Amino acid sequence: MRVLDRSVIARSRIRMARMCEHIRMILDTVREPFVVLDGGLRIRLVNKSFCRTFHLSPKKINGRCVDRLGDGVWKTPALRKWLGTVLSKQSDNLDFELDDEFPTIGRRTMLFHARRVQATSASRQIILLTIEDITQRRQAEDAMNQLNESLKSASMTDALTGLYNRRGYSVLSQHYLDLARRRRKKLFVIFADLDGLKQINDQWGHPGGDQALIRTADVLRKTFRKSDIISRIGGDEFAIATMENGHDSVASQIARLRRNLKSRALHKKYTKILSMSIGVAVSNYQRTTSIEELTSQADALMYIEKRAKRNGSENHTAPQTLKAMAS
Repeated sequence: MRVLDRSVIARSRIRMARMCEHIRMILDTVREPFVVLDGGLRIRLVNKSFCRTFHLSPKKINGRCVDRLGDGVWKTPALRKWLGTVLSKQSDNLDFELDDEFPTIGRRTMLFHARRVQATSASRQIILLTIEDITQRRQAEDAMNQLNESLKSASMTDALTGLYNRRGYSVLSQHYLDLARRRRKKLFVIFADLDGLKQINDQWGHPGGDQALIRTADVLRKTFRKSDIISRIGGDEFAIATMENGHDSVASQIARLRRNLKSRALHKKYTKILSMSIGVAVSNYQRTTSIEELTSQADALMYIEKRAKRNGSENHTAPQTLKAMAS
């Protein structure tokens, strides 16, 4: 009986070894570095890509605690803390970005992606960890951000208000529209005109008008998200391109804009509040291809509201604008 038990155990070990070898062969086909950690954050398995990427020998890796690898970077408290949260949190999938000097390969930006897996025993957990080198991607993004900043400062911003100018609006909003179409989302264009700028200039001079435009720009920045395209495209005309967002509808944005306008005077020396006429147009991802088309629609709706104000209508907002806001 004891001989039989030993035979069964031996066969089980052989099957386990073969299965582990098959798993190792599969992992070696994964291009990104791949690591299996146990609950004590000790390394149980790595693939060839991990060894090649970090210039480490498998014999010097397996069984070691992850923070004992390399010459310091793996001892980063933030990395250790993050791995601890992977073990303890309900969420099974987490990402962590580490920009540091890695031994033998220099400075790199690495994106760690972890998945926690519960082993058959309730007390045993393992972490499946993939590592992606995103150094070149981050460098390209940084270069693009620097280019965008230089473009904005050189030719795409309005000198008076610091908002995008007409050129900046046209270029960036078209990209925003293309992105909305790819994501099958709506893009809203809000066209707003500062009421009574001529009277402001006549009463307080052009410095007073400039102050009103600057204060209007401040209100727009306070009202809309940083990701929105906020621009001054003419003397008293402003345009905002904002993508559909379930947490912040265009109707709530317009309501917030009107509240913020009421709380802001034309000039710190005067009590008259800011006022704007507003038109809203909404894109259709199957048909709308031009930001100019959408802007023209919003502009036309804005003039309907402006005429209603001049005629003393109680409900200034045009029906078409209300329909777009409710879409």
